[in-house]
Amino acid sequence: MRKLIYILTALLLVGACRDGKSEGTPLLQGECTLNGLSADKWTYFSFETGDVVGQSTFADEQEDATWAARTDWDLAICGEHLKTNGGTSGKGLGGILRDTRESFQSLEEAPADGYLNDKITKVL
Repeated sequence: MRKLIYILTALLLVGACRDGKSEGTPLLQGECTLNGLSADKWTYFSFETGDVVGQSTFADEQEDATWAARTDWDLAICGEHLKTNGGTSGKGLGGILRDTRESFQSLEEAPADGYLNDKITKVL
């Protein structure tokens, strides 16, 4: 659970964009709870709505392709796996940033750069 909280805290720095327009500030402020997390299903989350927008079966190529074409989600979690809507996982402009310069609680605006695009890799 502690690992998931750390990941979700880091994820609130996700560079979420809609239709190619950067929002420039976090889309979601405060805390959120992701219900329905599973080790065999992707759970897709939207910062715009602050809610889960759907699920898909892990490693199902057809479902992965369907979700990759959608822009109504920002991140997905499946067990210890994570993907953002951008890079190899989607056509969105999402990315992720591990910002060690300041504490998450002190952030007033998302950093403008330094985000990584989604790709198949291990994160340490």
